Amino acid sequence: MQTVDKYRFSLQWGSDTFEKRQTGSFLEGLGNKKSDFIIAATTEYFAAHPEILDPSRKLQIVVNQNYTREQVKAIVLAVLDERLADVNTVTLHSSNPDSEPQITDADIDEMLQNLEIFT
Repeated sequence: MQTVDKYRFSLQWGSDTFEKRQTGSFLEGLGNKKSDFIIAATTEYFAAHPEILDPSRKLQIVVNQNYTREQVKAIVLAVLDERLADVNTVTLHSSNPDSEPQITDADIDEMLQNLEIFT
């Protein structure tokens, strides 16, 4: 809302993603300097993306989502299932099954334990 000599806004968002929590915590820590930061950040964004200031252009905001550990695990398991199906099919049709890579349950368990570096 614009008054005679200033703008006044109220912002609110949930805390359901890392980005929202990080931004909320950061802004909360700024105290009375939030406005200065918002002006600096939007000015820098406008310089990098001047097309956003075109009033005839429809604004589209895309937020990159971080995946939870469970989501990453489900994706990896789906890819592994697909890969294992391919390996098993190739092994069944191969004249030399020893030349094909063999993936064991222990290999999969080890890989899943190392997912922590991605979350």
